Amino acid sequence: MLTIHKPNNGGRSGATPGRWFQRSLASAIACLALVVVGCGGDGIALKDERDETAFRRGESLLREGRKAEALNAFLRVTENRREAPESHLNAGRLYLDHIRDPVPAIYHFRKYLELHPESDRAEHVRQLIETAEKQFVRHLPGQPGEDYVDRVDLMVRLEQAQEENLELKHRLAAANREIADVRRELERTRTAEADESRVAGTTAPAQRGRESPGSREAVDTRQNSERPRTYTVQPGDTLTRISREIYGTPGRWEEIFEANRDQLAGPHALRVGQELWIP
Repeated sequence: MLTIHKPNNGGRSGATPGRWFQRSLASAIACLALVVVGCGGDGIALKDERDETAFRRGESLLREGRKAEALNAFLRVTENRREAPESHLNAGRLYLDHIRDPVPAIYHFRKYLELHPESDRAEHVRQLIETAEKQFVRHLPGQPGEDYVDRVDLMVRLEQAQEENLELKHRLAAANREIADVRRELERTRTAEADESRVAGTTAPAQRGRESPGSREAVDTRQNSERPRTYTVQPGDTLTRISREIYGTPGRWEEIFEANRDQLAGPHALRVGQELWIP
Protein backbone atom coordinates (compact mmCIF):
# COMPACT_ATOMS: atom_id res chain seq x y z
CA MET A 1 0.00 0.00 0.00
CA LEU A 2 1.25 3.48 -0.86
CA THR A 3 1.97 5.50 2.29
CA ILE A 4 1.67 9.28 2.13
CA HIS A 5 3.64 11.04 4.89
CA LYS A 6 2.26 14.34 6.15
CA PRO A 7 4.40 17.02 7.79
CA ASN A 8 4.40 16.93 11.59
CA ASN A 9 3.09 20.45 12.12
CA GLY A 10 0.11 19.62 14.31
CA GLY A 11 -2.52 20.47 11.71
CA ARG A 12 -3.65 19.91 8.18
CA SER A 13 -2.40 23.19 6.76
CA GLY A 14 1.13 23.77 5.46
CA ALA A 15 3.15 22.02 2.79
CA THR A 16 5.96 19.52 2.75
CA PRO A 17 9.36 20.62 1.38
CA GLY A 18 8.65 18.49 -1.68
CA ARG A 19 5.33 20.23 -2.27
CA TRP A 20 6.97 23.63 -1.70
CA PHE A 21 9.65 22.76 -4.21
CA GLN A 22 7.10 21.59 -6.76
CA ARG A 23 5.17 24.84 -6.47
CA SER A 24 8.36 26.89 -6.70
CA LEU A 25 9.36 24.93 -9.79
CA ALA A 26 5.96 25.53 -11.39
CA SER A 27 6.32 29.28 -10.70
CA ALA A 28 9.77 29.33 -12.27
CA ILE A 29 8.51 27.57 -15.35
CA ALA A 30 5.63 30.02 -15.61
CA CYS A 31 8.20 32.83 -15.89
CA LEU A 32 9.49 31.14 -19.04
CA ALA A 33 6.10 31.13 -20.75
CA LEU A 34 7.56 33.02 -23.72
CA VAL A 35 9.83 30.11 -24.57
CA VAL A 36 8.39 28.52 -27.70
CA VAL A 37 8.68 24.80 -28.31
CA GLY A 38 7.01 22.21 -30.52
CA CYS A 39 7.68 20.07 -33.59
CA GLY A 40 9.31 21.93 -36.43
CA GLY A 41 9.01 25.35 -34.84
CA ASP A 42 5.25 25.62 -35.10
CA GLY A 43 5.33 28.50 -32.63
CA ILE A 44 3.05 26.82 -30.06
CA ALA A 45 3.93 27.48 -26.41
CA LEU A 46 3.94 24.23 -24.46
CA LYS A 47 1.89 24.66 -21.28
CA ASP A 48 3.24 23.62 -17.92
CA GLU A 49 2.95 19.94 -17.09
CA ARG A 50 0.86 20.74 -14.03
CA ASP A 51 -1.71 22.49 -16.24
CA GLU A 52 -2.39 19.27 -18.14
CA THR A 53 -5.90 17.99 -17.51
CA ALA A 54 -4.61 14.45 -17.03
CA PHE A 55 -2.04 15.61 -14.44
CA ARG A 56 -4.63 17.50 -12.39
CA ARG A 57 -6.95 14.49 -12.58
CA GLY A 58 -4.11 12.22 -11.41
CA GLU A 59 -3.49 14.40 -8.35
CA SER A 60 -7.20 14.48 -7.55
CA LEU A 61 -7.52 10.70 -7.86
CA LEU A 62 -4.42 10.26 -5.69
CA ARG A 63 -5.99 12.35 -2.92
CA GLU A 64 -9.13 10.20 -3.17
CA GLY A 65 -7.07 7.03 -2.80
CA ARG A 66 -7.91 5.81 -6.33
CA LYS A 67 -4.31 4.95 -7.05
CA ALA A 68 -4.71 2.69 -10.09
CA GLU A 69 -6.72 5.37 -11.88
CA ALA A 70 -4.22 8.02 -10.80
CA LEU A 71 -1.40 5.96 -12.29
CA ASN A 72 -3.20 5.78 -15.64
CA ALA A 73 -3.65 9.55 -15.60
CA PHE A 74 0.06 10.21 -14.95
CA LEU A 75 1.07 7.69 -17.61
CA ARG A 76 -1.12 9.51 -20.10
CA VAL A 77 0.83 12.70 -19.43
CA THR A 78 4.15 10.90 -20.03
CA GLU A 79 2.83 9.52 -23.33
CA ASN A 80 1.66 12.93 -24.57
CA ARG A 81 4.70 14.94 -23.48
CA ARG A 82 8.41 14.45 -24.07
CA GLU A 83 9.16 16.19 -20.77
CA ALA A 84 6.95 15.19 -17.86
CA PRO A 85 9.28 14.75 -14.84
CA GLU A 86 6.62 15.09 -12.15
CA SER A 87 4.36 12.57 -13.86
CA HIS A 88 7.28 10.14 -14.17
CA LEU A 89 8.04 10.57 -10.46
CA ASN A 90 4.41 10.02 -9.43
CA ALA A 91 4.12 6.99 -11.71
CA GLY A 92 7.33 5.53 -10.29
CA ARG A 93 6.09 5.86 -6.72
CA LEU A 94 2.76 4.24 -7.58
CA TYR A 95 4.45 1.36 -9.38
CA LEU A 96 6.80 0.83 -6.44
CA ASP A 97 4.45 1.24 -3.47
CA HIS A 98 1.02 0.37 -4.85
CA ILE A 99 1.45 -1.91 -7.88
CA ARG A 100 4.57 -3.53 -6.39
CA ASP A 101 6.20 -3.67 -9.81
CA PRO A 102 9.79 -2.41 -9.45
CA VAL A 103 10.84 -2.60 -13.13
CA PRO A 104 8.57 0.19 -14.48
CA ALA A 105 9.16 2.07 -11.22
CA ILE A 106 12.91 2.14 -11.92
CA TYR A 107 12.25 3.24 -15.50
CA HIS A 108 10.12 6.22 -14.43
CA PHE A 109 12.54 7.22 -11.64
CA ARG A 110 15.40 7.25 -14.13
CA LYS A 111 13.35 9.34 -16.56
CA TYR A 112 12.84 11.87 -13.77
CA LEU A 113 16.60 12.02 -13.11
CA GLU A 114 17.25 12.34 -16.84
CA LEU A 115 14.95 15.36 -17.02
CA HIS A 116 15.90 16.88 -13.61
CA PRO A 117 19.44 15.69 -12.78
CA GLU A 118 20.11 18.68 -10.49
CA SER A 119 16.79 18.53 -8.63
CA ASP A 120 16.77 18.81 -4.84
CA ARG A 121 14.95 15.49 -4.85
CA ALA A 122 17.49 13.74 -7.10
CA GLU A 123 19.26 11.99 -4.22
CA HIS A 124 15.94 10.77 -2.79
CA VAL A 125 14.95 9.44 -6.22
CA ARG A 126 18.25 7.56 -6.45
CA GLN A 127 17.43 5.96 -3.11
CA LEU A 128 14.03 4.96 -4.48
CA ILE A 129 15.80 3.30 -7.41
CA GLU A 130 17.97 1.30 -4.99
CA THR A 131 14.87 0.27 -3.07
CA ALA A 132 13.17 -0.88 -6.28
CA GLU A 133 16.26 -2.84 -7.35
CA LYS A 134 16.35 -4.64 -4.01
CA GLN A 135 12.64 -5.36 -4.26
CA PHE A 136 13.14 -6.81 -7.74
CA VAL A 137 15.98 -9.12 -6.64
CA ARG A 138 14.15 -10.14 -3.46
CA HIS A 139 11.14 -11.45 -5.37
CA LEU A 140 13.15 -13.49 -7.88
CA PRO A 141 13.18 -17.26 -7.38
CA GLY A 142 16.22 -18.89 -5.80
CA GLN A 143 18.36 -18.09 -2.79
CA PRO A 144 19.18 -14.46 -1.91
CA GLY A 145 22.31 -13.39 -3.78
CA GLU A 146 22.19 -16.38 -6.14
CA ASP A 147 23.06 -15.44 -9.73
CA TYR A 148 22.83 -11.78 -8.78
CA VAL A 149 24.56 -10.58 -11.95
CA ASP A 150 22.18 -12.56 -14.15
CA ARG A 151 19.21 -11.14 -12.29
CA VAL A 152 20.39 -7.57 -12.65
CA ASP A 153 20.99 -8.20 -16.34
CA LEU A 154 17.43 -9.47 -16.65
CA MET A 155 16.16 -6.36 -14.90
CA VAL A 156 18.10 -4.13 -17.30
CA ARG A 157 16.61 -5.95 -20.27
CA LEU A 158 13.13 -5.54 -18.85
CA GLU A 159 13.74 -1.82 -18.38
CA GLN A 160 14.93 -1.53 -21.97
CA ALA A 161 11.81 -3.29 -23.19
CA GLN A 162 9.69 -0.85 -21.18
CA GLU A 163 11.52 2.13 -22.68
CA GLU A 164 11.27 0.75 -26.21
CA ASN A 165 7.54 0.22 -25.71
CA LEU A 166 7.10 3.85 -24.66
CA GLU A 167 9.17 5.04 -27.62
CA LEU A 168 6.97 3.03 -29.97
CA LYS A 169 3.92 4.72 -28.45
CA HIS A 170 5.50 8.12 -29.13
CA ARG A 171 6.23 7.14 -32.73
CA LEU A 172 2.70 5.87 -33.22
CA ALA A 173 1.30 9.13 -31.87
CA ALA A 174 3.60 11.10 -34.21
CA ALA A 175 2.49 8.96 -37.18
CA ASN A 176 -1.16 9.55 -36.31
CA ARG A 177 -0.52 13.29 -36.16
CA GLU A 178 1.13 13.19 -39.59
CA ILE A 179 -1.78 11.24 -41.04
CA ALA A 180 -4.18 13.81 -39.59
CA ASP A 181 -2.09 16.63 -41.13
CA VAL A 182 -2.18 14.95 -44.55
CA ARG A 183 -5.92 14.41 -44.35
CA ARG A 184 -6.52 18.03 -43.40
CA GLU A 185 -4.29 19.21 -46.25
CA LEU A 186 -6.07 16.98 -48.74
CA GLU A 187 -9.42 18.27 -47.55
CA ARG A 188 -8.26 21.87 -47.94
CA THR A 189 -6.97 21.08 -51.43
CA ARG A 190 -10.26 19.48 -52.47
CA THR A 191 -12.22 22.42 -51.07
CA ALA A 192 -10.01 24.92 -52.90
CA GLU A 193 -10.33 23.02 -56.17
CA ALA A 194 -14.09 22.83 -55.78
CA ASP A 195 -14.28 26.58 -55.13
CA GLU A 196 -12.09 27.30 -58.12
CA SER A 197 -14.25 25.13 -60.35
CA ARG A 198 -17.42 26.89 -59.21
CA VAL A 199 -15.92 30.32 -59.89
CA ALA A 200 -14.26 29.54 -63.21
CA GLY A 201 -17.03 27.29 -64.53
CA THR A 202 -15.92 25.36 -67.59
CA THR A 203 -13.49 28.03 -68.85
CA ALA A 204 -10.50 27.00 -66.76
CA PRO A 205 -10.74 23.27 -67.65
CA ALA A 206 -11.08 24.15 -71.31
CA GLN A 207 -8.01 26.37 -71.18
CA ARG A 208 -6.03 23.67 -69.41
CA GLY A 209 -7.10 21.23 -72.10
CA ARG A 210 -5.66 23.51 -74.80
CA GLU A 211 -2.27 23.74 -73.13
CA SER A 212 0.40 22.16 -75.25
CA PRO A 213 2.61 19.42 -73.82
CA GLY A 214 5.60 21.64 -74.48
CA SER A 215 4.26 24.44 -72.26
CA ARG A 216 3.54 22.04 -69.40
CA GLU A 217 7.04 20.60 -69.67
CA ALA A 218 8.48 24.11 -69.61
CA VAL A 219 6.59 24.92 -66.42
CA ASP A 220 7.70 21.66 -64.78
CA THR A 221 11.31 22.28 -65.82
CA ARG A 222 11.22 25.82 -64.42
CA GLN A 223 9.74 24.63 -61.12
CA ASN A 224 12.32 21.85 -60.84
CA SER A 225 15.17 24.29 -61.48
CA GLU A 226 13.95 26.55 -58.69
CA ARG A 227 13.55 23.65 -56.23
CA PRO A 228 16.56 22.71 -54.01
CA ARG A 229 18.15 19.35 -54.78
CA THR A 230 19.00 18.54 -51.14
CA TYR A 231 17.49 19.36 -47.78
CA THR A 232 19.09 19.40 -44.33
CA VAL A 233 16.84 17.91 -41.64
CA GLN A 234 15.96 20.41 -38.90
CA PRO A 235 14.77 19.70 -35.34
CA GLY A 236 11.12 18.58 -35.37
CA ASP A 237 11.07 17.85 -39.11
CA THR A 238 8.92 15.08 -40.58
CA LEU A 239 8.65 13.96 -44.20
CA THR A 240 5.24 15.59 -44.53
CA ARG A 241 6.59 18.90 -43.24
CA ILE A 242 9.57 18.69 -45.61
CA SER A 243 7.18 17.88 -48.48
CA ARG A 244 5.07 20.92 -47.62
CA GLU A 245 8.21 23.09 -47.44
CA ILE A 246 9.62 21.90 -50.79
CA TYR A 247 6.53 21.14 -52.88
CA GLY A 248 3.84 23.17 -51.13
CA THR A 249 1.90 20.04 -50.22
CA PRO A 250 2.51 17.27 -47.64
CA GLY A 251 1.24 14.60 -50.04
CA ARG A 252 4.62 14.02 -51.75
CA TRP A 253 6.45 12.77 -48.68
CA GLU A 254 6.57 9.25 -50.12
CA GLU A 255 8.63 10.50 -53.08
CA ILE A 256 11.20 11.94 -50.67
CA PHE A 257 11.21 8.72 -48.66
CA GLU A 258 11.69 6.51 -51.73
CA ALA A 259 14.52 8.73 -52.98
CA ASN A 260 16.33 8.30 -49.65
CA ARG A 261 15.64 4.62 -48.87
CA ASP A 262 19.40 4.03 -48.76
CA GLN A 263 19.70 6.14 -45.59
CA LEU A 264 16.20 5.98 -44.05
CA ALA A 265 15.12 2.81 -42.26
CA GLY A 266 11.56 4.11 -42.14
CA PRO A 267 9.48 7.27 -42.71
CA HIS A 268 10.14 8.43 -39.14
CA ALA A 269 13.87 7.65 -39.00
CA LEU A 270 15.01 11.23 -39.58
CA ARG A 271 18.11 12.60 -37.87
CA VAL A 272 18.83 16.27 -37.32
CA GLY A 273 21.52 17.44 -39.76
CA GLN A 274 20.86 14.61 -42.20
CA GLU A 275 21.09 15.54 -45.90
CA LEU A 276 18.10 14.29 -47.93
CA TRP A 277 17.98 14.08 -51.71
CA ILE A 278 14.97 15.95 -53.13
CA PRO A 279 13.59 14.25 -56.28
